[in-house]
Order: sequence, then C-alpha cells, then structure tokens
Amino acid sequence: MFTKRFLMLFILFILSEVASPQWGLLRRIGAGGGIHFGILNPSLNDLNNEFKKFDLPVIDGPIFGFGGGGNLSLGGLRLGGFGIGGLNENESIRTLYGTNYNSKIRLEYSLGFGTIGYEVYHSKKFSTNLDLGIGGGSLNIFLSDRTSNSNSWDESLPVQAGTTNITRKLSYSFFSLQPSINFEYIYGNFLKLFISGDYMFIVSGKWSKDDELTLTNVPKMNFNGFSLRFGIYTGLFF
Repeated sequence: MFTKRFLMLFILFILSEVASPQWGLLRRIGAGGGIHFGILNPSLNDLNNEFKKFDLPVIDGPIFGFGGGGNLSLGGLRLGGFGIGGLNENESIRTLYGTNYNSKIRLEYSLGFGTIGYEVYHSKKFSTNLDLGIGGGSLNIFLSDRTSNSNSWDESLPVQAGTTNITRKLSYSFFSLQPSINFEYIYGNFLKLFISGDYMFIVSGKWSKDDELTLTNVPKMNFNGFSLRFGIYTGLFF
C-alpha cells in the first residue's frame, strides 16, 4: 500500500510540474550516456544472521558496483535508464569431525531501472533532479565448501553422495522502486558529471536454487537500502 501511494504521489508531482505554465519545453534539452560507479548498500543483516546459524562466513561492507546508462532531458522532464552491479565475498575455515573445510560466500548483486524524473533546479551548468527508478534486479549467493583446492575430472562429473567439495547457488530476483536525488554538472555542452543518492525498496521477489528449483520456507529478509552512484555522461546538453 505504501509503495502504491508513493508511486502515485510521485507521478502526480511530475504531471503537475509538466502542466505548469512555467515548465518551458526548451528550458533544458539534452541526451547522452556513459558509465556509472556505485557504492551499493542493500541491507544484509537478515541474510548474515542466516549465515551465522550455519557457521558460514558473513558479508561485510558495501558492494562496489559498475555499470552504465543514459537519459533524455526535455524541459524539466527526464527519461532514461541504467544498470549497475557488483560483488562481495568472504571465506572462513571450519572444522567438522576432524576435517577442515574452507567455506566461502560470494554475493553477486545487480540492478536495472528505467527512470522518470524532474529537474527541480537548473542553471547553465548545474542542475538538481528527482528521479524514480522502476525495475528490479537479482541477488545471487554462491556457497562453496571445500576440503581441497583441486578435483580430478573423474570426480567432477558423477553426482555422488557424501561429496566433500560442493557449490550451491541461491538466487533472489525482485521487482523494486528506487527514488533518487542527483546533482549534475555540465561542462562544455558535451560532458556531464553526476552524483546520485538512491534508496531502493523491494516490492516483490522470488527465490530459486541452482537456477531451476523453487526455494521454499525461506525466512523473511529485508534487502532495502541506500546507495551512492556517480559517473560521467557524454552527449549533447544545453
């Protein structure tokens, strides 16, 4: 309910600004694209608590991401999109029945959004914008438990009971909304630098295992969180 109300209020704000006689179609016009860098901070507290239950390493710190995107500006209205992703990992040694296991967690995180927004402040070189990203992403968790760093080919193909070298993949795909505030600097009408503060909240999602199996009885976990993006666009900006 909160998500629907937020989305409706944001769209109403955009429409009211567009309808305003002060909007001015030629106030700002431009199009371009380029690269994004990001410090992505989905909440991992619930997930790490699950890892701790099974004596697995936890994921510490943010995820450093890389991606790209672009947008089109017509007056105060902004349309565009971007994608960004990164990974983080950790490992630990645990002993079970006298055998040392090297347990490793790798988390791959990716996002993709179409964006609609409005330029709330503009000057010749600077602008401040409010955007709403509509899209989603995925969170892939790779779990490996190894007693050695090598395997023979003959051991790799058969599926055997009691194997000591295993890797599992758990995936969470989701639909989400991401409001953002970003600040842009235009240099010479051909280059644009930006920094953006985002907050992503997940509307719905689904878990799977090894890309095929539906994962059931998954405890409730919250992956919402703040992110910081910055990047460079090239194009035509007036």
